[in-house]
Amino acid sequence: MRSSIFGNRRQALDYRNGEGTPQRALSCRVVPYTTEHKALVAELQRHLASPDVRLNASYIEWKYHQNPYIRDPLIYLAFVGDKLVGMRGAFGTRWEVGDPAEFLTLPYVDDLVIDPAYRGQGLHRVIMNFALRDLAGRGYRYVVNLSASRITTEASMNMQWRNAGRVKSLHRRTLRKTAADFLADRARHLPLLWRWADNISALSGRSGDHLFDRLDARFSAPDQGRDTGSLFAQRTPLTREMSQLVARLPRDGRIRHVRDEPFIAWRYSNPLSNYRFLYAGRERLRGYIVLQQRPGVNGDRANIVDWEAESDLIRAELLSAAIEHGGFPELYVWQLGASP
Repeated sequence: MRSSIFGNRRQALDYRNGEGTPQRALSCRVVPYTTEHKALVAELQRHLASPDVRLNASYIEWKYHQNPYIRDPLIYLAFVGDKLVGMRGAFGTRWEVGDPAEFLTLPYVDDLVIDPAYRGQGLHRVIMNFALRDLAGRGYRYVVNLSASRITTEASMNMQWRNAGRVKSLHRRTLRKTAADFLADRARHLPLLWRWADNISALSGRSGDHLFDRLDARFSAPDQGRDTGSLFAQRTPLTREMSQLVARLPRDGRIRHVRDEPFIAWRYSNPLSNYRFLYAGRERLRGYIVLQQRPGVNGDRANIVDWEAESDLIRAELLSAAIEHGGFPELYVWQLGASP
């Protein structure tokens, strides 16, 4: 499963539940999340997800309350006195392996947030030791993380996680985007000019609410003489058709995340992301590519978060259409699983 968190390099990790190594840390109490904590968690998420507390509350509701695989929200909270200072979440994922496939539900550990005033005091280890004991008690032998930052990776490896390999990204930038990033980076190191760096970055092209404007305009009215062939785009997923296409494709037994209809419907309801769905095949779906934008985080970047088709020819057609008609300043895709 490609993660909604993107960067230049991420670690894929798994962990066999255990006690971990004790470490002196700030005195705190760790408790499981209940719905009464939602407002506090939404406020703490301002340090990670969004400055908008209401949006953060929607994100928590979507990710942990509406998850199709683990219904009980698995969030672990660290308090110092009455103040919430840290959290770590675990949401449900469903994996398949072998042919015929066997299925396994695993908690995906995510959303590590420590209040800036309490960082560097060992809270991550305390929260994770509590979480892993609780998850083991619920019958989960393994947890997984495919989107660890460098700092989280180092902390996790010190807690005896197993490294499942590196996941790199491929990207395509326009010359305008490259030039704008270069000038912005230089400006950040110059007196007086550093405060204008973000404005310089905005020169890369369409971003924010306008990132998908060109793609939308191309596919909004095919009856007005635009030759789009079998391709069409939507703001919402064709959940049934997409899951049926994935089910038709040949499999080789390797581990992969389930992409059934409930998962697709849930995944693309993420309130922190904007999506566009580019499809091939009007009568019968033959391929799709899903483009994601995370507002406020590299707002001029479109991430390819899923991409399937009946043949490499259709995959290439979808990619070419995304590049040509999207005109994105930056386009990203995970290298893992991509064909030559």
